[in-house]
Amino acid sequence: MLDYADATRRHWDDGLFLLEDRRLANADHLFGLAAECALKAVMLPLGMKLRPSGAPEDRRHGHIDRLWDEFGAFVSSRGGARYGALLSAYQNPFAGSWKVDQRYDSRSGFTLAAVASHRDGAQTAKRCLDAAVLDGVIA
Repeated sequence: MLDYADATRRHWDDGLFLLEDRRLANADHLFGLAAECALKAVMLPLGMKLRPSGAPEDRRHGHIDRLWDEFGAFVSSRGGARYGALLSAYQNPFAGSWKVDQRYDSRSGFTLAAVASHRDGAQTAKRCLDAAVLDGVIA
């Protein structure tokens, strides 16, 4: 069953656990997934359409490295400008530095600075999700 909000919390919690253990590669990957799930959790009740597979219909709403930049326009056109504003104060921390395919990369290519940036980005995305929950947009 599709549950972006729960997936956000699961990926976030596991990312923190792995970061504490200095397992940077998987922590980094999970922070990207946590951010992606948080934004999709907000977008879904605002009208994001899904394919039968559960993936977003619009390919621009895929992975966080691109989704971050698309989020503001999507939510603003659907009464969620407040959530877009929470992200707009930050430059996309995932652009050019996070890819879903990094799960195949060598662990030696991950730095603490990059992981910390992605963790901070995921935390910002989680704030959008938390605001939508508080507003009653997400049950």
